[in-house]
Amino acid sequence: MIQNEIASVKAAERNYQMDNLKCLLIFAVVLGHMLELFMGKDDGLKVIYLIIYSFHMPLFAFISGVFARFSPEKIRNHLIYPYVVFQTLYLLFANHVLEKEAEVQFTTPYWLLWYLFASIAWNLLLPLVQGSGFTLMKKAVALTAAFLAAILIGFDNKAGYYLSVSRIVEFFPYFLMGAYYREWMDRRHRTGLFEKRTCSEGASFWERIRKQAARPAAVLCLGAVLCALIYVITENVDEIKYAWLYGSVSYDTGDYGWRFRLLSIGAALLWLVFFLAGIPARKIPFLSYIGANTMPVYLLHGFLIKLMSKTRLFNEIEHDLAAGLLISAFLVAALSWKPLVRLVSPLMKWEGRLPSGIFRSRGGRRGGMRSGGPGRRMNLR
Repeated sequence: MIQNEIASVKAAERNYQMDNLKCLLIFAVVLGHMLELFMGKDDGLKVIYLIIYSFHMPLFAFISGVFARFSPEKIRNHLIYPYVVFQTLYLLFANHVLEKEAEVQFTTPYWLLWYLFASIAWNLLLPLVQGSGFTLMKKAVALTAAFLAAILIGFDNKAGYYLSVSRIVEFFPYFLMGAYYREWMDRRHRTGLFEKRTCSEGASFWERIRKQAARPAAVLCLGAVLCALIYVITENVDEIKYAWLYGSVSYDTGDYGWRFRLLSIGAALLWLVFFLAGIPARKIPFLSYIGANTMPVYLLHGFLIKLMSKTRLFNEIEHDLAAGLLISAFLVAALSWKPLVRLVSPLMKWEGRLPSGIFRSRGGRRGGMRSGGPGRRMNLR
């Protein structure tokens, strides 16, 4: 969601599998928020809602880790800047449009902005858990510690919405997995190029056959397990509370236990492997484009959802799921529309626009900037 704006890669070098997965996940995010408008009418909607929340936040954290590179400039320009801008806009919107008392502050992220705030923290933590000296054993220890912390944080009643502490800790393991997954894929790609040059044609042929047969089998097996998971959710829908999957309430506050969080971690990992095995790595027209432009969808759809909630437009709609699916698809397509993306881009990331002549002296240019007239953009990415 966030990191496609951080990763400065050329189109030819894009990770289309991640783009395709982001497209699916951003639709799940919007649909989940849409279903909140209809919640309480039908247990079937609650089942779908719980299924969405069993995977979409952990998987987005994973993708953020895949594209994460520690860079103070990028953290400032692509994470802190949009957080400050949209935290201010959402709080003003809540005050003046939704008519709710909301103090303008930056320590408790407004609603969906927790993810942006958490991404800042996760990226700042990267140097502590990544680097050339980080061996496989150290990575295993770091991941184990991260998952253990994700379970233990639920015992702290003070860890909640303030500073998004609970969510930062609970979803950090998936972010860390994404960062390690990227390193593994990069290493595999480098060694794979060498193997292709040295192995025989016959060995290469049978290796491709083995891989092509293993992938569908893995998808089918994982799909069967996930169907069992969905069945369990369906059978226990009345006992499961939404907040248990939000990652923002303690065990005491939410009236649940560490075993449920452990199960939710297992479910999220199953979903992750399932999607990595099943999502195609090729460019898919329209869908890959949406996946590469999820930032505007993520940051803007909340205004529309809250406005629809205030006006109560959907109270009398009978076909709730159909309406939710159609409206969600429309919002995702509309908010990723290229002209709109360009229009709102200055709100999404700081491009380093400085007052004209700031680096210019009387004798000409200064500080290594190109000549070309006042007001020229300095790209800090």
